[in-house]
Amino acid sequence: MSVYAVDKLCHRIVHEPALRDELARDPVTALRAVRPALSDEERAALLAGDVGALSLLGANDFLLHQLGRFELFGLDLPRYADRIRIAYR
Repeated sequence: MSVYAVDKLCHRIVHEPALRDELARDPVTALRAVRPALSDEERAALLAGDVGALSLLGANDFLLHQLGRFELFGLDLPRYADRIRIAYR
């Protein structure tokens, strides 16, 4: 896994409303198109909203937080926080 690709995607989500819209509308296609490219493992974790696994693999928690903030991949802020806490128990 290349943590940079996940971190970069999360950063772009904050600054690119069109990307957020595409991720909300068709997340599978949008994740296949992002650059730098995501690995299959990264795409699967994102689609599942598995921020805990991504965090444990080294993705930046502050950047991952944006997924909950913008309610992507079935996340909201409470669900994001729960999944992070569970991963670190």
